[in-house]
Amino acid sequence: MSIRVHRPATERLALSEGDYLLVKQDLTAGEYRTLMRAASRPVTVTGTATPVMELDPIAAGVAMVVAYLLDWSFTDADGRKLAIADQPAAVVQAALDTIDSDAYMEVQRAIQDHQAARAAALAEEKKTRTGAIAPDRILTSVE
Repeated sequence: MSIRVHRPATERLALSEGDYLLVKQDLTAGEYRTLMRAASRPVTVTGTATPVMELDPIAAGVAMVVAYLLDWSFTDADGRKLAIADQPAAVVQAALDTIDSDAYMEVQRAIQDHQAARAAALAEEKKTRTGAIAPDRILTSVE
């Protein structure tokens, strides 16, 4: 039987100029659903009564960063740390909105690279699982 619930783990991602990000190693199913909701928007299709959901590329990038980001080393112009640890998503997004665009793109790239590396590691791990069920006992046939 496999373990489907994992302990939360974090990773520290190095950035330029000595800065770093502290990110979730992986998302839970609930965090992933929140990410998907935040990354999409309803679109009305002509001839249908029900809107369909469409990926919003701008919102998707921000939602991914907010989903993974736990803390960072960024400071304001006066050298005070921009506090995002243990803050709601709206506070984290507001802090992201205050940094310059180059810094934001570096943060987004670092998290995308992290996400891709985790996906590759998990795919490799699945290849090494046998998937075979070992019987507790073997029954012999009666003749």
